[in-house]
Amino acid sequence: MGCERVARTDPETGVRILQLTSFPITHWHLGLGDFITPDGERLLIAANRFAGRNSPRDLYSIRADGDDFNFLLHDFSGGVICPRVQWVYTGCAGGVVRIPIEGGTAEVLWSPDCYTHIMVSARSSDGLWLFGQGRRKTDGSFDIVRISTETGEASVIVRASYVMPVLRSSANGERLVASIAPVGDDGKPLMPWGVWEFSSEGTDFRLVPFSRSTNHYCPMGSTGLVVTTAAHPGNALDVAAPGGCERVLARGTGFWHVSSDETGTWLASDTNWPDVGLQIVNSHTGKYATLCMTGASGGHPQWTHAHPVISPDARWVLFTSDRTGFQHVYLADIPPEFKKALSAA
Repeated sequence: MGCERVARTDPETGVRILQLTSFPITHWHLGLGDFITPDGERLLIAANRFAGRNSPRDLYSIRADGDDFNFLLHDFSGGVICPRVQWVYTGCAGGVVRIPIEGGTAEVLWSPDCYTHIMVSARSSDGLWLFGQGRRKTDGSFDIVRISTETGEASVIVRASYVMPVLRSSANGERLVASIAPVGDDGKPLMPWGVWEFSSEGTDFRLVPFSRSTNHYCPMGSTGLVVTTAAHPGNALDVAAPGGCERVLARGTGFWHVSSDETGTWLASDTNWPDVGLQIVNSHTGKYATLCMTGASGGHPQWTHAHPVISPDARWVLFTSDRTGFQHVYLADIPPEFKKALSAA
């Protein structure tokens, strides 16, 4: 496919912004998870197949400069890129498949017959294991599953009545973070609903003790902390150690959706009520500043929010916006001088 990029400059901050998609249908990135390569050069995006509320959706890979825009798969669910940047893994038809990142034939990795769908959202650091959540056909409950990328061997590590996407917690070996309500085999609650960190075998659960949260959170890189936005009360970013204590990292504006780079030094957050732009936060100093205005309308539907994701190397921020009337995917560079100002004591 040809590129669709459109270059622009934020009129208030002068930051360079690249609109990666422009065809008049809805596009978005995959939220949080391992859908960006470690070097920040390639990523996954999605699109509705046509302009309609019930449109099926398709998965694509693209370079961060807007080139090499490749179709991967129809009717997918989630997606991660393996560390060697060779394969993309995603859910499809209640199973898990892999596809060459440049496009091609999808190979079935695992195909059980007990889930309506399986969303793949995380991988181990070495790429040998995938993690995702499958919704059971029988009762609508969820299983968090671990799948081998080499053999397709899979096992249920957690059963839950509800699961937000499973994310990799890179600081503590192969540990995971998810907002879940764990249940036993009999369907009865084992632990209260909350943000939990746990091992890749589904053991050693540690509650992340947020006393206020929008339920928008992410692991904070290699720090071992989890960060959340806390709009009511307080307009703040709070951080907490699993099984430990929470503290305020930054306060003063309506932080809404947050993401972290691989080191946990740099965070990106959109804002709401009011929208004062996409904020870059230095976690060491607590300082933040507006990188750019997203133009997202910020209504009730999820597709009207920016959902910013900072690259693993903190060179750029990915976000979505419906500023043109259609939701598209944008990439904003983070200038070195911008980081320098926020790093100053």
